[in-house]
Amino acid sequence: MRIRFGTSGWRGIIAREFTWERVERVVDGIALFLQRQGRDTVVVGGDCRFLSPELAEYTAERMTGYGFRVTLSQVPCPTPVLSHACVSGGLGGVVNFTASHNPPLYNGIKFSPWHGGPADDGMTAAIEEIIASGAKPAGGNGSVFRVDLRDAYVNTLLERLNTEAFSGSGLRVVYDAFSGTGSGILDRLLVDLGVSVRVMNGVRDPLFAGREHPEPGESGTADLSGQVLASGASIGVATDGDADRFGIVDENGSFVSPHDFLPLLLEYLVTVRHMEGRAVRSVTTSGLLDRVASAHGIATVVTPVGFKYLGAEMLGGGVVLAGEESGGLSILDHVPEKDGILACLLACEMVCDRGRGLGEQLKGLWDRYGRVFISRMDLKLDPVLRDRIESGYFRSVPVSVAGMEVLDVDMTDGVRMVMKNGDWVLIRLSGTEPLARVYAQSASEERRDSLLDSLRTEFEGMREE
Repeated sequence: MRIRFGTSGWRGIIAREFTWERVERVVDGIALFLQRQGRDTVVVGGDCRFLSPELAEYTAERMTGYGFRVTLSQVPCPTPVLSHACVSGGLGGVVNFTASHNPPLYNGIKFSPWHGGPADDGMTAAIEEIIASGAKPAGGNGSVFRVDLRDAYVNTLLERLNTEAFSGSGLRVVYDAFSGTGSGILDRLLVDLGVSVRVMNGVRDPLFAGREHPEPGESGTADLSGQVLASGASIGVATDGDADRFGIVDENGSFVSPHDFLPLLLEYLVTVRHMEGRAVRSVTTSGLLDRVASAHGIATVVTPVGFKYLGAEMLGGGVVLAGEESGGLSILDHVPEKDGILACLLACEMVCDRGRGLGEQLKGLWDRYGRVFISRMDLKLDPVLRDRIESGYFRSVPVSVAGMEVLDVDMTDGVRMVMKNGDWVLIRLSGTEPLARVYAQSASEERRDSLLDSLRTEFEGMREE
């Protein structure tokens, strides 16, 4: 079976697709790719998943045999920390063992080049070709430097924050680390800023404390919401296993969707922090961000799904905020990679600076710009359902959805169908899991739910035919 990179690296089920032999082939492909680029330095690390630390250690030693000078994280390490180490150290790339938010049975390798952001399609295609050819890197005598990368990263985060806002704020935070790499970084930094912090799931657990799908979305933060209410905390924050994604719960225990948090943060960065530049969002992210940007004279760039596209925009400079609905963001002058730790810190800063919880702040945002309702449902795919969705929506777009006429179709990423009243539906096939991701946006909560219910019924019917 040919090894292929998805939206964010190569991933597979451990011992089925993700085997030791295949890991060696991918590592060798990356090493030869870097050699052809004239680069001989790399940072290697991984998250808290099964075998990630052991594979990082093994990979570091393997790459020294190809002449690389390897910086190896001493401990399981967040994705944004590895990206920061690459950029700040002027290294050639990152080899990161993580499957991000995928189920515990998965692991993977994420490769980032010299700029610290996700590798683009051209780079991953070149690595795939190298792997398929069986070509081997040239040998050499390299070295391994075992380093704790976290302190340098924390120092950079402090430069990205208004630390004075935290002073005397009395902020109380509940943090769910999802048994991952954010533990010991986000909570420690908040404590140093004078914040009271309660940590949930702060110990490494490759099974993610029994979570089937360790993603800090609305369902994944249900326990966090309960703890915020029980403790009377000001805010609840969460990061996924490799700490590149964020989840936020407001003072009322309500989940704060990235669709709402991103425009709220953009307004804060522009009006309070006085940042200038453009905003970048993925095609699946709410258009509320565009309304805020337009009101402040800011251009908005819309990209396909995957932070490699948002990161590419950041490399061009002048991006105030880049964010996507799946819980990833970065800001001006930071690494062109998702950083869940930074996102949580900025959420806490906003509460401290304004003296109001995010729930109250969002009410003001909706009063000023209107509200947009957008949701996603994930459908597990078998070969039959995948083929029928591709045939019915990708190869021939329907004239109506849920009884509403389709007026416009956008195939930037998946199939996005816009109806007469401005509602839209987008269908994407996941690049990392056997899933169809279905999004619906409307100015009405009822119409949004009706769209999703209609498509759910239709697709389940396809499965049964």
